[in-house]
Amino acid sequence: MKHDTLMQAQLSAYPDSIVLTDIQMMDALRKSKPDWIKYDKLKEWRYFEYLKEDEWLAVRLHEVSVDAQIDETRARWARNAFIYKAETPNGFFYACCKQPDGSYKFVGFRYGLEDSEYASGFDGMGYTPEGESK
Repeated sequence: MKHDTLMQAQLSAYPDSIVLTDIQMMDALRKSKPDWIKYDKLKEWRYFEYLKEDEWLAVRLHEVSVDAQIDETRARWARNAFIYKAETPNGFFYACCKQPDGSYKFVGFRYGLEDSEYASGFDGMGYTPEGESK
């Protein structure tokens, strides 16, 4: 369905959406931890079996591995945000799917008037408004 404004298109697709300013988006980029980190659990980490005899080393290397995945993901999110904003300056960032704790499960970028004209590109990224707990 084609809408008259980007906001109408966004609310038609996700009625609980909020618009994020560029500053709010950058804040979310800095604070969000991807919800899909593969090896978040030490015992499920692919190198755990090789290092389990030296527990201190296994724990530290696991932490470094997870931190690297988080940094790589945040860099991808930031790259996507920059590209979306540069290619469609009239578009806007949004958060949707409000959770009981006040946070939002998904972040995206609305660029078109059709319900389907949005870019996710932020898989695993949520948004918690200032003052809300998560």
